[in-house]
Parts: sequence; structure tokens; C-alpha cells
Amino acid sequence: MRCKPGMSCCNPYREQVGLSCKYGWQLLCGTNELGRLATHAPASVPQFLTTLLQTFPLSAGFIASHAVSLGHVHSFVVRAALYCAALQTKTERNAYRTQIAGYLNAEKLAQFDQLMSAEWSRLRCK
Repeated sequence: MRCKPGMSCCNPYREQVGLSCKYGWQLLCGTNELGRLATHAPASVPQFLTTLLQTFPLSAGFIASHAVSLGHVHSFVVRAALYCAALQTKTERNAYRTQIAGYLNAEKLAQFDQLMSAEWSRLRCK
């Protein structure tokens, strides 16, 4: 199983023979893999969250809900903040924050804001 932006299926063997999956199925496979990693390889969850957020940026809220339910909210907050800070416009960053805000408590949302702001400043050397 692998996730990458622009894939037509998370199974490279299916992709090689021209088979593809719709976006929703790809996202479901990704979140199922997140659950599997949370159970069997928790140390790999942060990196996989980065991969999911890069592959499915319009579904950050869905990914957040799974990360929270699996007990990996801190890893999600850190990875989402880094991803969000790299977005080009303030409008994009605000829309991204809006996607995930309902899945985080006030403390975690404040942590997201702080990390995102620090990373935004670092990326832009301010």
C-alpha cells in the first residue's frame, strides 16, 4: 500500500495493469492503513500522516477525525501545522484550518496555530 499525490490506486500492481480507484476509496485505504500502523507500528504514524496530508489535502478533516480516534492527535497537529504553513496564501491556510478545527479541542487548536505560525515565519525567514 502506498499513497502519493496523483495516484490512480494505492496498490501499485493494480495501477500497473491500468486499474484505478476513485478518490474516496483511496482515502479509505489510507485511513485504514493509518489504523493498522497505529496498532502495529505507532512510531511510523507521524510520517504516514504527512503522506496522507500531502496526498489528500482536501480531506484533512477526515484524516483528523481518524487520527484523533486512534489517539494520535498530537502527531496530527504537528504534521498538519507544518503542511498548512507551506500553503501559499492566507486564504488557503484559513480554509485548511477551518477543515480541521472541528476535530480539535481548544488546546490542540491553539497548539496548531502556534506551530503553524512559527513554521510560516521560518519558511519565509521572518
